[in-house]
Amino acid sequence: MIEVDPAVRAARITDRQALTELSRRVHSAGDSHRRTLGVPAPTTESPRISLSTLMPSWLPLRAPSVHLVAELDGDIVGSCRAIEEPHRDDWVITELDADDGPLAGEIRYALLESLIQEGSGHGVARFHAACADVRENLELFGQAGFMAYAQEEIWWRAPEAVRGPRSWLRSITGREGRDRSGDGTELQPAGAPDAWHLFDLWTHATPPAIARIEGYGANDWESAAHEAIVPRSALNPILHFSEVESWLLPVEQRAGGFAQHGACRSGPHYLRFLIRDGADGERFLRAVLRRLDGDAIAAGILAPVRTYESAGTRAAEAAGFEPIGRVTLLVREVRAQVRQPAMVPAIR
Repeated sequence: MIEVDPAVRAARITDRQALTELSRRVHSAGDSHRRTLGVPAPTTESPRISLSTLMPSWLPLRAPSVHLVAELDGDIVGSCRAIEEPHRDDWVITELDADDGPLAGEIRYALLESLIQEGSGHGVARFHAACADVRENLELFGQAGFMAYAQEEIWWRAPEAVRGPRSWLRSITGREGRDRSGDGTELQPAGAPDAWHLFDLWTHATPPAIARIEGYGANDWESAAHEAIVPRSALNPILHFSEVESWLLPVEQRAGGFAQHGACRSGPHYLRFLIRDGADGERFLRAVLRRLDGDAIAAGILAPVRTYESAGTRAAEAAGFEPIGRVTLLVREVRAQVRQPAMVPAIR
């Protein structure tokens, strides 16, 4: 690496214009997936979606958070942000940008090192990140002690025109009770009492090695219907949700499917789903889409699906989603996690 010593400091309100311009440059560049975290974006017929679009303000979206900038010769050339996860001593990195130039890698590494050092003073247990599956990103995080443990395919359902009366009717009836579409698929609103069933479904759909890393217990799923923290994805720390709702598909006294919808006031909506092997994933996902209001259909929907979730992949493709890119999920352990014993389902 070229020796460089950029000045790293906390962002200030007076940096807003410079940071806005930096974000515009790096996310509109042809190699943005190498100089940012690289969240995929449809760029052909579909409207372009960039990380700067998903994060409309440079100011932190959720507190507490950390925003660091890098300066060279008085110019801001890099930006790094992280937010603290609710209910855990974990930080999630939501931005790691560097301006164009031969020192971009060194600038990003200096920001990442500074962030880790900052976290040591806050008792951070783990750092999480998700980045485009390219060599520059993976090498950078590897040098900082991060371990890749899973990959997600980002699926995109392009916006559709929705007539006003139909949108209004869907918004009134689509959130009440069970699905009334007439195809026989019964969706049940998910809530805290369903936590164990959702945990059982996640355990079924997740390889044991990854389940040990993410370390969810049954009680973590109690907030799934009103917070988009569980299950973890590359997108839920980045998108700014105005509302979260969830449904499950009852199958023989168990959850055969789970879907979590995050509504966004601007930009695309978010949909995360889990499907049990043997369940009719396409039918379930189409029933979920019918429950969404016209805003979601008109804005377009981003759906992260883990590459090992074959049932979810088949359902996404059948329901009109298209893959637009792949991201790698990474973690850096700082201290051992001490968690309450979890109830582990006896049947897989």
